[in-house]
Amino acid sequence: MRYEVRVIGSAGQGSILAAVVLATAAAEEGLWATQTATYGAAMRSGVSLGDVVISDNLIDFPKTTNLDAVIIQSQEAYDDMIKGKPVRLDPECSENDADVLVNVKPGALVIVDADLVQCDLDANMYRIVSAPIARTAAEVLGRRQVMNIVALGVFQVATSLQFDGKPLISEESFIKAIEKSVPARFIDLNKNAFKEGVKIGKEAIAKI
Repeated sequence: MRYEVRVIGSAGQGSILAAVVLATAAAEEGLWATQTATYGAAMRSGVSLGDVVISDNLIDFPKTTNLDAVIIQSQEAYDDMIKGKPVRLDPECSENDADVLVNVKPGALVIVDADLVQCDLDANMYRIVSAPIARTAAEVLGRRQVMNIVALGVFQVATSLQFDGKPLISEESFIKAIEKSVPARFIDLNKNAFKEGVKIGKEAIAKI
């Protein structure tokens, strides 16, 4: 099994930290994992992304080439993933006119923020999970900065759509990864963010 994931967002949304936590959680689960990052040209603007390769065997090539899942945190990031002019939910468009994500497999899991990302993807081509990620971080947790960890909670639940009803990585492994990956004073906040993500993730997939 080789499973490739990308967490992508605008600078400052914590995409790379989320990828680090994800790779660490995979290791806690007893899987092999590699993590690579790409930053925007400017420190405080542009798109940043973290890629993770997860496998039950030694990984011979650490880079992603054909993504099984992508977490998209902003409109800028979505537009980067389609490498072209978005259709923007044109009710007149056919499936052939829908946006196509670059280097993402048909059938891949696509997680988007319901409030921040306007997309037009063919639901027959991808498993699309839309959830109020940033809103949950801001309104429930009081810190929009933890939206990246909320997104991981959504991802944890949503992978059950690809693995016969069982998530790829357990909640317990993610909690251990958070404890190892974030500063001590923010551990409880991030644990709660993850749990809230699991909650809204379950609500989101129930609607699919």
